[in-house]
Amino acid sequence: MNVNNLLLSLEKIITELNKNGKTQSALFFISRYEEIKMKGSHVSSEVIKELSSCRAMSQYANFSLKEEELLDNVVDDAIELKSVIP
Repeated sequence: MNVNNLLLSLEKIITELNKNGKTQSALFFISRYEEIKMKGSHVSSEVIKELSSCRAMSQYANFSLKEEELLDNVVDDAIELKSVIP
């Protein structure tokens, strides 16, 4: 697993959320995306931890089925990455 997979998943959910007018939720992912993009494989474990445990966001933000699927991809990629980032 590499950081690029997570970045791609983040790009997809950001695009979908923005398209559907859920800018507050998109901002959460944009800030994490920018930090990961800037730091690459040296990203903090806190950011990865946040992304690996944000699945409940879909309930509070009333995500569509597609948005939930994209969120699942983000969470799964973050979980995989968490195992290799100290």
